[in-house]
Amino acid sequence: AVVSTQSTGIYTIPNALSLSRIVMSPVIAYTVLNGQHSVALALFSVAGITDFLDGQIARKFPSQRSLLGTIIDPIGDKMLMGLTTLSVWYTGQLPSWLLCIILGRDILLLSGGLAVKYKSLSHFSIKELFNFTDGTIEVKPGWHGKLNMCLQLCAIIGCLGAPIWSMENSLFLKYYLYFTGVMGVYSLIQYILTYKSVMSKIQHKPVWMKEEDKKL
Repeated sequence: AVVSTQSTGIYTIPNALSLSRIVMSPVIAYTVLNGQHSVALALFSVAGITDFLDGQIARKFPSQRSLLGTIIDPIGDKMLMGLTTLSVWYTGQLPSWLLCIILGRDILLLSGGLAVKYKSLSHFSIKELFNFTDGTIEVKPGWHGKLNMCLQLCAIIGCLGAPIWSMENSLFLKYYLYFTGVMGVYSLIQYILTYKSVMSKIQHKPVWMKEEDKKL
């Protein structure tokens, strides 16, 4: 028998950290919109640390892994980056073209993942389409994806800290944002090629599940 190391419990440290990130995300956006840059930067840094810690704890302690964690961890990440990025853009600290690249990449990752999942199913149902715990097909992020995420985090920190450190007109920050945008486009292209390659290797098309099959 195969014993799963994934707990069905919800009271785990990684889940608490992920939940704290979800709660902090709108608070960070609120502080940015109200010009409380020091508070926003501090909270964003704390949220980033929780993201690092929950992953480390879940990897090193199997008892701390849970199905709920696989759901709320990425939700917390997307809420943190999404709301902070939008608020920084709204206050004029982040250029619109970089916002489009960041959001476009996230939309592509979501839609591409769903497309691969859809084509890999032998029988289609909404439940199976959004079931990402069965490990049917996994598209692992390459070095470009990890580097791009790191660059985006540093870009947000730079934008949050610019008013504090009097760097609003810094050439370094300006060119760093350009570099982040270029790497974002490169990562976007690489993911498109990856998804295209994965899709070409999936031979069968999903069959819509019949009503009698759903009852089994």
